[in-house]
Amino acid sequence: MANPEHATMKNNPSVISVISVRDQAPPWFPENPAPFKFRGRFSAAERKILRKRRRIRVSKWAQRHRVITMGKYKGSWQNKVTPYLAGIMDSMAFQSIRTVILCAAPQIGKTEAVNNFIGYCIDRAPGPVLYVYPDALTARENSKDRILPMIESSPRLKSYMTGWEDDKTSLRIKLAHMPIYLAWAGSAARLANKPIRYVIFDETDKYPPVANKREADPISLGEKRTITYRYDHKIIKLSTPTTESGPVWQALTTEAEAIFDYHVPCWACGELQPMVFEQIQWPKEVDEKGGESHPEPERMQKEALARYVCVHCQAEWADHDRDRAVSKGIWIGRNSGTRLARYLETERPRKIGFHLPSWISPFVSLSTVAAAFIKTLTGGLARLKDFRNAHQAWPWKQITMSASESGILAARCDLPPQKVPEEAVALTAGIDVQLRGFWFAVRAWALDYTSWLIHYGFLPLWADVETLLFETTYPKEGSETRLRIFRAAIDTGGGKTGSGISMTEETYWWLRKNQRGRRCRVWGTKGSSRALAGKLNIGKPLERTPSGKPLPGGIRIISVDTMQVKDAYHYHLQRAVDDLAQGAYLHADTGVDYANHILAEEKEIDDRGNEKWVQKRADNHLFDCECLAMLCADPEWPGGGIHLLSQADRPRPKRRVISNGIEN
Repeated sequence: MANPEHATMKNNPSVISVISVRDQAPPWFPENPAPFKFRGRFSAAERKILRKRRRIRVSKWAQRHRVITMGKYKGSWQNKVTPYLAGIMDSMAFQSIRTVILCAAPQIGKTEAVNNFIGYCIDRAPGPVLYVYPDALTARENSKDRILPMIESSPRLKSYMTGWEDDKTSLRIKLAHMPIYLAWAGSAARLANKPIRYVIFDETDKYPPVANKREADPISLGEKRTITYRYDHKIIKLSTPTTESGPVWQALTTEAEAIFDYHVPCWACGELQPMVFEQIQWPKEVDEKGGESHPEPERMQKEALARYVCVHCQAEWADHDRDRAVSKGIWIGRNSGTRLARYLETERPRKIGFHLPSWISPFVSLSTVAAAFIKTLTGGLARLKDFRNAHQAWPWKQITMSASESGILAARCDLPPQKVPEEAVALTAGIDVQLRGFWFAVRAWALDYTSWLIHYGFLPLWADVETLLFETTYPKEGSETRLRIFRAAIDTGGGKTGSGISMTEETYWWLRKNQRGRRCRVWGTKGSSRALAGKLNIGKPLERTPSGKPLPGGIRIISVDTMQVKDAYHYHLQRAVDDLAQGAYLHADTGVDYANHILAEEKEIDDRGNEKWVQKRADNHLFDCECLAMLCADPEWPGGGIHLLSQADRPRPKRRVISNGIEN
């Protein structure tokens, strides 16, 4: 057997027949030995290991072996359903790649693409896997609803299971040749002490800033697990973006050597182009006076009014045209202009990123995107942020003004004080209660939520507050019309008066008497001690004052998320500086005194990475007044927003900005 002359494998490749003759036999060996045969058989496990497989792309493997168990498209995986995922999956397995970053809109298939890659690794390149989710519940749900069903529904993957129930727990799946661990970002223990080859960070922008007070951020902890697999590990980061400082956007813009966008060909001219929101267009409606408005969002979706317009030939695409174009699309580098496959072969990158907006997905109608945008026009800052994150897959950039008086006063326009612009339809007021008086601000509002500060100042007595809210009228430009304040919010905070009764209690009694029935509807407010889902929350009726005195009939106070509202004020103020729709303009005589109140608070980041407004100077009262006046016009306010006053959506006339700040 030491020097066999030949070996044969005939009908059964698992059986080896060997005929051996020794060239130099020992003295005791017969001179003319008869040839002898040896027959051996490989076990099933040995055959599986020794079998030489042809190389195959992840996308092709998924079509052969992946079975979808949830959603509309149950059954065998079909790349034609989400063709844009094929290139992403294939790049994950490319030899040089160590990190893949997916910045994408929600529910367009990115998680299933990652699961396809892990299924491929189980079958073709085994190694320990670690999934990291935002919280423990999500980790357990994904183990039960996605990962285990993926393995058990595929005959190829199921063959790697041990058959022991103890190997299928909610936080660990032990296969015959590799483990799969599930962890969450808030548990440093789950992220430690395991050598890992494949790490998947799912929805990174929902992670806490640190795993715990004594540990680093969860992404850093997870990445350290791959040190053992220095030359063949894979890290995948995927999430819908939130802000520019969020993990997925930071990874995409600072780590990725190249960012790829999906380009599709036009059905009419054949020119490739990345699909951008600006090319999604829809017909406008014209009212009796010739004014244009957007269709109602519900009608937009029901009648599928939106079309995508080719940037080259202006051909219009309906949803089915978009789907056909996407089926023929390719990934192209944002800066290099090179196709994905060629870039991988020539540049051999280690880290790459992909950007996926919602409108390239067959699951999202172009009219759904258009309707979501139309809702932002009257839905306030929250809907605008959601549209930017969930459809454009771009981070929200919260704009705050320059920390100077000139930065604030750059929003002044040519409107005289106490004068209502011609396009305004309503006035709102915000009042901040102090121990010895009241600060106030009055804003005029157009239907598109552009606004103008028309009056601000200080009032010494409750009688003056009543005069402002219930008797004062403001002349309108270009007509003899005068407008009253139709809605107001008053802060119920305040210290004790000389009589020992708190200003909060005084405000409650004043509201009990004057809240309604005097033309202007007035609401009491207070700052919320915790973050709210929206900008405000209407509390249960208060039956007693803080000192315990009964309030007949009760009174309702609105809790305000001051963080959100102050962000919104600065956003709209910056839009006024840029002379854009929904800007919050200041009247021509707005002074440095006003700017100092706005600058009394600054935005800071605490040691856990959370943003908050911090008061730096005592006099921030006009800032509070402005926030309340703006909140009175918001769609979340009881009774709805300003847009409900009229169905017309008139164009906004331009108003000349008169100042870039304080003149020297």
